[in-house]
Amino acid sequence: MSNEKQLASEVIKTIKSVKHALDEALESNDVEALEEKIRASNELLEELSLYCNEIVGPDKVMRMSLNIFLKDSISSWKKKFWGVEIKGSSEGTMDVECSKIKLKKTFENLILNAMEAGSTEIEIKVLKDCIVITDDGDGISKEDSIKIKESGSTKGRGRGHGLPMVKSFIATLGWKLELENNKDKDGLSVTLRVK
Repeated sequence: MSNEKQLASEVIKTIKSVKHALDEALESNDVEALEEKIRASNELLEELSLYCNEIVGPDKVMRMSLNIFLKDSISSWKKKFWGVEIKGSSEGTMDVECSKIKLKKTFENLILNAMEAGSTEIEIKVLKDCIVITDDGDGISKEDSIKIKESGSTKGRGRGHGLPMVKSFIATLGWKLELENNKDKDGLSVTLRVK
């Protein structure tokens, strides 16, 4: 029943967001703006469709190589997040058993957070016992670090589930989230550590 409530909530939230974006574009009488809003709305509805499939569809948990998953995903993220350079590297191999969609959303939320912090470069590195996502953004303040420990987020509002979703999902994998400002350069390192 909680999955059905969660699904209904996501559907309503997405539809309201799409309607609002299209209404704004229509009011502006700007054809280019309307085309852009339609394209963005289609992407959002496609994501919602994938989410609905996972909630009400067959069990999609699968065992996969994290290295292969990231190699394939980074190719698509380079197109989706064109304002940032995303690189991947590997010093180890790791297999994981989970929902591919949730895993992808987890990394996408971390990429979006890095972009919001002004990052232009992100590196995702697979090690033996962890994944490290390093960016060149503004890093994290002590105040934000405290907020994340207390409430799971630095914001009162935002799109999607953000960092709380990341923490919740990786907890189901038995992983731990660590955030630390880079010592020798600007930015933040987010570590997803296997416990």
